[in-house]
Amino acid sequence: MNVKVYKLIYVFFLLLLGLTACSRPPLEPGSLVGDAADGRAAWMRMVELESLKGTAILSWKATDGRKGKHKVRLFLEPPEHLKIQWLTPWGSVAGQLLMVADQFWFSDSRQRLTWHGQTADFNSLFEQKENLDWAVASQFFRYWPLLFSSPEEDDGTFGNQASIDYLVTDEGRYLNKIVRFKNGDEMHVRLDDLETLADNRLMAHNIEALSRSGRIGLSLRQFTLQKELAPENFIYNLKNFKIRECSAY
Repeated sequence: MNVKVYKLIYVFFLLLLGLTACSRPPLEPGSLVGDAADGRAAWMRMVELESLKGTAILSWKATDGRKGKHKVRLFLEPPEHLKIQWLTPWGSVAGQLLMVADQFWFSDSRQRLTWHGQTADFNSLFEQKENLDWAVASQFFRYWPLLFSSPEEDDGTFGNQASIDYLVTDEGRYLNKIVRFKNGDEMHVRLDDLETLADNRLMAHNIEALSRSGRIGLSLRQFTLQKELAPENFIYNLKNFKIRECSAY
């Protein structure tokens, strides 16, 4: 099968995903009407995510209309370890984000370039012209543990940084988390396509987050929940990449 055929199949796959997503109403800013007591109880049932490895479709849309959709590979160990790899239609890695505790490495395979810095300075990286398309995702990546965490975990991790409301809407179809950070930022998380696991815990297959810079969605395709992942998954080891320290900006 030649390269053109592979590209046509990949484009058709993304179009099909877009049509499927149309069955869900868009996540919009504004006040939500829902049940807070049931919402908190439902979020308490979320699976205690120790580690996850899988593939997903990551889509984003900025407030100015820019948008994109990518197949990604995920490695997660909340709340301090994240690796996400953007894949080409042929399975090679086009880019990678590695976050470990208070540091990140953001790599572009085409340029063979990696930006390195402190997580607290993550937003400034995406204000640069060459990275502008990723600006909508900066808050999503900085606060990614909020996508999977229970209220008790939020209290321990974000209790000093934000106030959080939990709601269930649309007769239990969606779980919502409204996060108001003390620095003035806000983020709205919505979970959809909930699966009940054997221990009566909930796992979401579709995750959306809305911030002032735009909307981002993560649709899990294949994943496994594990006790832990191999430590080397979270060690930066890209060879022949130039490191650019974010302090240089």
